[in-house]
Amino acid sequence: MHHLPEAPGGDRPPSAVMPPFFHRLWAPVLLSLALALPSVARAQGHHVVHRGQNLARIASRYHVPVSALAAANGLGRTDSLRPGQVLVIPDRGVIYVGRGQTLGGIAHSNQVSVAELARANHLHVDSVLSVGQRLVLPGQETARAQEAAADRWGRPSRPGRVTLYRIATRETLRMSLLDSRRRPRRSAMRRLTTLLRHRGDGEHRPPDARLVQLLVRVSDHFGGRRIVVISGFRPAGGDTRETSRHTQGHAIDMRISGVPLTELRDYLRSLDDTGIGYYPNSHFVHLDTRDHPAHWTDYSHPGQAAEYGPPRAPDADDANDDDEAEAASDRAEAADQPADATGDDSEDGPAPAARVQAHGSTPTPGG
Repeated sequence: MHHLPEAPGGDRPPSAVMPPFFHRLWAPVLLSLALALPSVARAQGHHVVHRGQNLARIASRYHVPVSALAAANGLGRTDSLRPGQVLVIPDRGVIYVGRGQTLGGIAHSNQVSVAELARANHLHVDSVLSVGQRLVLPGQETARAQEAAADRWGRPSRPGRVTLYRIATRETLRMSLLDSRRRPRRSAMRRLTTLLRHRGDGEHRPPDARLVQLLVRVSDHFGGRRIVVISGFRPAGGDTRETSRHTQGHAIDMRISGVPLTELRDYLRSLDDTGIGYYPNSHFVHLDTRDHPAHWTDYSHPGQAAEYGPPRAPDADDANDDDEAEAASDRAEAADQPADATGDDSEDGPAPAARVQAHGSTPTPGG
């Protein structure tokens, strides 16, 4: 096992470098500030230790693991605390590396794969970690990011519950897509497969599990607003190449009711290892899962030839011929949508939405 070096000064937890007089001087100030903030904000800031408190008790209060609280403050799990000591409370979804911890061990204890954890933190699977290093768990936003989104878009009434509206078939799916371990639920996969079927002949394929997880993140980030689906699964043929991620169930074209396309685009671009195509004049954003990120912008209208704007596809020169072919098939699909596809898709909707049929029934071909 590799010995873990101490983190560089910029990465060390604040309380690990604060001199004792700091705690005596600033503890009353921090305590008054903490009491003035909402409970959620307090849970992602600091805690002033009271007589008789220990790490386990404080960790339980803030619903964080003892190991995370200890590591965030450069302490051992059994270290004693003193009254007035100021502790950093780690964000939800954030892990601070403790002495002796490895990427594999942290991944195992948090029920994620090593590859996912490494990808979420821009690391290699064999990276050596530093004590106090901050890691974000895959599939989660930090508490601060969640608070910022909540201030902008409101909180979802039921986190994890997603509403999708398919324009081509005027169907609505509203349900929780993930289980308690953030894995796609079987019933949700069946119903999503039906909703995202090919609009022409009803051919279908189950969506990629990571795509499903990303849809939940997107929905929660934007306050549970309705996701309007332009296209999901598409078989190869016509403008759709065999290499298109739509043919693999790894892509969706969408917009969100009440959310400007630019804001949806910018948020999607913050997600790791995704392909993001921005179609401002066709009124949707393309999202797919892949091993390396790629971004492109196509200013053409539905059915027109590509009109890539500066910077040309993509921002980091990561797109290739397949991405340009993806863009062509997306434009063709958008051109084939019903009249309301680029019109009013507010919550009232243009027409009553049909329920998505249960798995095993014959899907109705899209219009």
